[in-house]
Amino acid sequence: MKTLKLALTVLLSATIVSDAVAQGEVERRRSILKQWVEKKRDDRRTGAAAEGVTSKLDVPYLDDQEPLHRLDVYIPVRKEKPLTVLVHIHGGGWEIGDKSMMRGTGLFYASHGVLFVTPNYRLSPKAQHPAHAEDCAAAVAWAFRHVEELGGDRRRVFLSGHSAGAHLAALLATDPAFLQKHGIKPAYLAGVIPVDAASYDLADDDNELVVKKLIRDSFGSDPAVLNVASPLHHVSADARYPDFLILNTMNRASAAKGGRLFADKLKGAGCSARFVSVDNHTHAEMATGMYDLSDPVGSAIFAFLFPASKE
Repeated sequence: MKTLKLALTVLLSATIVSDAVAQGEVERRRSILKQWVEKKRDDRRTGAAAEGVTSKLDVPYLDDQEPLHRLDVYIPVRKEKPLTVLVHIHGGGWEIGDKSMMRGTGLFYASHGVLFVTPNYRLSPKAQHPAHAEDCAAAVAWAFRHVEELGGDRRRVFLSGHSAGAHLAALLATDPAFLQKHGIKPAYLAGVIPVDAASYDLADDDNELVVKKLIRDSFGSDPAVLNVASPLHHVSADARYPDFLILNTMNRASAAKGGRLFADKLKGAGCSARFVSVDNHTHAEMATGMYDLSDPVGSAIFAFLFPASKE
């Protein structure tokens, strides 16, 4: 009897495991199919956007022969008037990523009349703070120096970033030291668009565990360093800031809470700052949503770039 019970138990367990494996395989295949469909859709969108757009790739923004001190520019075919400019910083936890990942985004924005600039920057663990921010500040300075010759409007230079790039964009806009090195004030920016930053306070205990690890790898664990690298701690009532559009997915509770707190502190300092919460988006979908006008991310960004336009 015991042997029979044991056999039945083993059989039942095996069936459960087998069902779980089968279900897992179904979910894996669904995920692969979804990724394939999304890639095909993005490929079609990129191909359509590429018509008439001129790209300048691997342009040095510093004369120091560092391979990562280069940027890509996507130039619209429409040039009836000075163009709105968007400098966009890629994400990747300050450790990975490349400007080439922004090709689809760049082509999309350029196809909608935006001069799009996206830089590479040194990455951790080889590079440590403040290297990332220093590089991005140099790229922004390059944009201010060159946008007019490319058809852009120096008075309409916006700065955006996704993930770690969102943190860096917010830091450049709140800590004046980085841009002032190049003779630029944060207030010269027409606006700043951080998309799904994991944290605006690098020392916050509520940061996700994976974010805490990335922060340690790139910034260390010295509280003084973490505070000075945190955009939240640079906001004060006696400073001038550009307008902010802050977007976070509600799927990441601690990050969304931090984004709302950052927006509230900016508003308390007299800055125009709007926080947009986005439902049912993954972190990756916050990035892809940037180049989709039917997506709440893309529609909010274009309303920010062109407040009087229906685009």
